Parts: sequence; structure tokens; C-alpha cells
Amino acid sequence: MKHTQVYRFSGQKGFDKVITAENSALKHLGFSRILLDAGEKLDYVVDCEEIAIVLQEGDFRASVEWKNESVFVDICGERKSVFDEKPYTIYLPPGSRIVLESNRGMEARVFSAPCDEGNPPFFCRPDDVEEGIPGALNWRRKYRYVFGPPGKKNDHVTKKLIVGESVSVPGGWIGFPAHKHDLNNEHEYPLDEIFSFKVRGPQGAYIIQQSYGLDERWDEINVIDGDDFAIALIDGYHTSMAVPGCTEYLLWGLAGDAKN
Repeated sequence: MKHTQVYRFSGQKGFDKVITAENSALKHLGFSRILLDAGEKLDYVVDCEEIAIVLQEGDFRASVEWKNESVFVDICGERKSVFDEKPYTIYLPPGSRIVLESNRGMEARVFSAPCDEGNPPFFCRPDDVEEGIPGALNWRRKYRYVFGPPGKKNDHVTKKLIVGESVSVPGGWIGFPAHKHDLNNEHEYPLDEIFSFKVRGPQGAYIIQQSYGLDERWDEINVIDGDDFAIALIDGYHTSMAVPGCTEYLLWGLAGDAKN
């Protein structure tokens, strides 16, 4: 049994569903990618799920409707580097509609969680994102809470989704010591998780993602050598690191039966 599932983006333009309940072992979390060329437009209706659209690169302008009312008109944002800039993110509940367009082209990555009734649409600007730099030495990293867990920044926005970003130091770790969330006890709560990556460094740059279990003594290593990968984390401990001279960007999302 594989405890991690690795997906490579197809390069499809528009809204591309990458990780779903049909092609993965995850039941509470999905992952998609939006890719628009200059001047292109996307008209998308959210059905039976809530989604978080996280801008990766480029520019956008968007309008949102919900419950037959116009909620946002011509909201916009631009991002040049995920390593150096905090994101623009749009939260959309089931039954909402977004019209998204880009002047110069854009990439966004999207987390989704099944739900019947979400919260009102929310536009999260970079100034709304909590950022910190915990750790020391080569496990020092930058974290960004976009839609945090209970008690953290923007925890009121979503019903189930928890979304954030992390950036390593060159040759550094993210999520070390490794952590897990597949049991229901005083220390953890069962949550599906998806990692998506970008790597910055010289030619041949890559990231090592490790997942392992102590009870059954399994260990899986995935080498991420580009910006077009996502990993579904089914169970076990997980962590990741950039090789020397390289910096890792990690976009992460979690969801379960409840947001705990």
C-alpha cells in the first residue's frame, strides 16, 4: 500500500482538477490548478464544495456572485514570487460563481473540501495573511497562515479548509520534526493533507519529501524536481527539505470531518 500519492500537473489551461476523491485515497480534500494565458477568462460555478484559490504568479481581476447577489466586483491582485511575497486568496462557498481574467497570464492553485453550506465569500489580501519565522539553523522557515486552524489567523473564513504556505531557508527543512494527523486523540485529529511545491535554485534543484510510519515501519521518499507536483498525504508522519543551495516553497491544505 502506498501512503503517499504523487501527481504531476498536465499543463491544461483553465480549471484543471488534479487530485479528487475519484483518483486518490482522500475523502475530505481536493486540489486543482488554474492556468490562464494573457487575456483569457474563466467562468466557474462552485458546486457542493468550498474552495480556496491561492494566486501563485501573475495578475488577476475577478467578480463573485453568491445567493443571486454581486459580492465582489473587479477585485484584483498580482504576485511575482511565492518565495518573497504573501498571496492573494479568494474563498468561495458552494453555490457561488466567479469570473476570473488575467491581463498578462496567471497561475493559481486551489484547495477544495466537500460541504453543503459554506461561509460568505472572502477576499484575503497579503496584509490579511499572518507570517512568522520560527525555528533555527536549517529548520528555520517562514510560515504564512492564509486560513488558519482554530485560534489562528482567518480561522473564521472557511467551514473546513485550512490553508497556508511555508518557505525554507536554502538547504532547509519544512515541518521538522515530522508531524502527523491520522488519529483522533488528545494530540491530533484526522485530517487529509495535500502538499504542492515550487523550488528555487541552480539547474538540477530539487526537494525531498519524506513520509513514514512507526507502527508498521514504512518509509516513502519522493523527489520533487520541478514546480508541477502535488502530493496527497494519506497517513503517517511527513516532512520535506530542500537540497543544499535550493529553497523550497510549500503550499499546504488540510480538511477533515471538522476543522480541528
